[in-house]
Amino acid sequence: MKDIKTILSFYYLDTENVEKNLPEFIVAQTNNKIVGCACLDVGDIVELRSIAILPSYRNKGLGAKLVDNILKRAQDLTDAVYLRTNSPVFFEKKGFKRLQNSEKKSSLERLRAMR
Repeated sequence: MKDIKTILSFYYLDTENVEKNLPEFIVAQTNNKIVGCACLDVGDIVELRSIAILPSYRNKGLGAKLVDNILKRAQDLTDAVYLRTNSPVFFEKKGFKRLQNSEKKSSLERLRAMR
């Protein structure tokens, strides 16, 4: 848990809910060192969150592997995975689509109506 919080803090990402969501986290390891993490938060919506790689391990494909693994987990749960990001280009390469504000609201309303 400490390693995950350290990684998230590099990017000023929320560390307060790590304990609560710990079972939903996956990690990337190199030489038995945790160097990256990602979380699949399943609530009203299914959200990819807390994805981060230590700076010296970026651009080595680890983030892509974490996202792929999270998306495999999400397949059985939903057709739509949401995220908020400061790296939209990375996620667009993974097939995510950017939603306009008006699309966000209608998309969430549609999801809630289906449940």
